[in-house]
Amino acid sequence: MDEDIFLAMGLTESEKKVYLSLLDLGDSTRSKIVDASGIAGSKVYEILEKLCQKGFISTYVKNKVKHFKPLHPHQILNYLDSKKEELSFLQQKAELMLPSLLAKFNSSKESQEVELVTGLKGLEIIFREQLELMNEGETCYVIGGTKGHDEDALSSFFEKVHRRRDDKKIKTNMLFNKKQKEEVQHTYASKNYSWTTTRYIDHTSPVAINVYQNKTIIIIFGRAITSIYITSQEVANSFLEYFTLLWNQALR
Repeated sequence: MDEDIFLAMGLTESEKKVYLSLLDLGDSTRSKIVDASGIAGSKVYEILEKLCQKGFISTYVKNKVKHFKPLHPHQILNYLDSKKEELSFLQQKAELMLPSLLAKFNSSKESQEVELVTGLKGLEIIFREQLELMNEGETCYVIGGTKGHDEDALSSFFEKVHRRRDDKKIKTNMLFNKKQKEEVQHTYASKNYSWTTTRYIDHTSPVAINVYQNKTIIIIFGRAITSIYITSQEVANSFLEYFTLLWNQALR
């Protein structure tokens, strides 16, 4: 039996031990439960009370001695159903709160202009936000970098991101090193992505840059991926000027 399911349901380790001991014992008293579960006597009453509240056991008095007995195991399903109802209610409350929470979040963003994230998970968060923020017809400007370690995983990730940009009809202007031309044409050629334009330059770097709206993403490839996420129109404009300078000199 997978006993960890009780922990996943929200029972503590001690509650799990007491409940399983009581299932083995059947109708029992505190002292027998202490011996069977190995839980200190001073704690057992509190745990039994919590199990009663959760609907796993019941109590009664016999000959002036308090007895405990487990309820039918089907009660576990009832308990989970009640948890579902609680979660559904909490979700509805959270959805109602979301507008005011977003207002607070957006009002505090000016003081959070620069974020530093690491790893592929961090990139996923950044680019998920990019895809949510950008609208059809807007343009994302990309200076590609060499991907360093874990190149297959990174290539797969960026292809998925780019496919979603193209599906959303977001224009993407991309600059790559000339040595990457064959690979880029295979992956990002306009015949595959109608909203994409690629050009090529001599410059190569382990750093990639994405600019869109008032956002700038600087990705440093190495043994670990480090990303700098900047929210600033001034910074975005500066990088866009740099991109435009390179774009006008680049080969098609």
